[in-house]
Amino acid sequence: MIIGQKYLAQSILGSRFEGIIKQAVTIGDKPGIVPLISGQAWITGKHQHTLDPSDPWPEGYRLSDTWPNSA
Repeated sequence: MIIGQKYLAQSILGSRFEGIIKQAVTIGDKPGIVPLISGQAWITGKHQHTLDPSDPWPEGYRLSDTWPNSA
């Protein structure tokens, strides 16, 4: 991580986002950065996720939870 280091993300369609590391920070005991990001984007949808209080698997489940002997 170098302050001032730049990053360019460009899609195959030509859209671009540019980022730069503006500042190094520490959050708790973890190192982090303050980024500066520029580009243009459009809202293509809005989504809402909910959790039913009666859901018996609020954190999800794996196939092996359903079929314990599956490989």
